[in-house]
Amino acid sequence: MKLNKYFGDVKKDYCGFSAYNTFEIPYLKTYNNAKSVKIYLGEQFDSDNDWKEFESPPSIAKLAEYENTLKSFITEIDKIFINVQFETFEHYKSVYAPYYEQPFFAMFENDKIQKNENNKLNSPLCIDNKEKHFEYVEGILESIRVLDNNTIKIPFSYYIDEEHGLELKIVNNIVEKIGGIAET
Repeated sequence: MKLNKYFGDVKKDYCGFSAYNTFEIPYLKTYNNAKSVKIYLGEQFDSDNDWKEFESPPSIAKLAEYENTLKSFITEIDKIFINVQFETFEHYKSVYAPYYEQPFFAMFENDKIQKNENNKLNSPLCIDNKEKHFEYVEGILESIRVLDNNTIKIPFSYYIDEEHGLELKIVNNIVEKIGGIAET
């Protein structure tokens, strides 16, 4: 365990090293309406060492880097949120719209998508802008991960694809990649 002024105690958790302190992320809903999210610090597995879990907590220098990354992210959230909405909508249009923007069978049910009676096709979702699309991004899945090189990964529950979810990789406060959870 390591103590850090910003993160609090940093301890090994089931998904790597995490901060004791949790943080509110403006604009982004949280899963189950939690007030704040857990922060994981660094990668869980060492890609240079047979993908074994890291056993030592991040160094003081790494914790300072992660602190700067998270502070910058929170400070610039207004700009980042616009980028997140735009990029997730673009991802929807390229990956999911061909299925959901015509009559479709609901593969699963949730608050936004229900199966019709007698196996009838559902009407198209008619998601035609970033705001409408973001209604299908349910919330951050309990935690975010702060990584090296000003990188943050945020996993979301996603009504459009509950099996894979949605994960954003944000580098220097700009969405760099979008995919299913653990795909970025």
